[in-house]
Amino acid sequence: LFLKGRLNGETRWILTLSTKKRTSPQNRRYWGRGVLSQIAEQARVCGQQYEPEAWHELAKRKFLGVTELPDGSIVGKSSTNLTTIEFSEFCSQVEAWAATELGVTFYDLPK
Repeated sequence: LFLKGRLNGETRWILTLSTKKRTSPQNRRYWGRGVLSQIAEQARVCGQQYEPEAWHELAKRKFLGVTELPDGSIVGKSSTNLTTIEFSEFCSQVEAWAATELGVTFYDLPK
């Protein structure tokens, strides 16, 4: 009887769909001792190493696009508001690119 009354229109149902922002474990895997730090440790461009933040900026520009600033310079679009699925796809793209283009071998990535 309880469910019958609810399904027969006596109660109003509202379905809310939302997406989850990227998670702390995803962040740790990407930032911590994960993807970016391993790229920074292993990758060289013309013999020079770069910090994880530089690699992140390059990856954002490459895979997320750019935002133009008032002075005409550009920065990579933010990854802060990516959903869990979008951030997972972004990380996969970064890992594949680093492995194939930069010769990075990933090891012991956090789960």
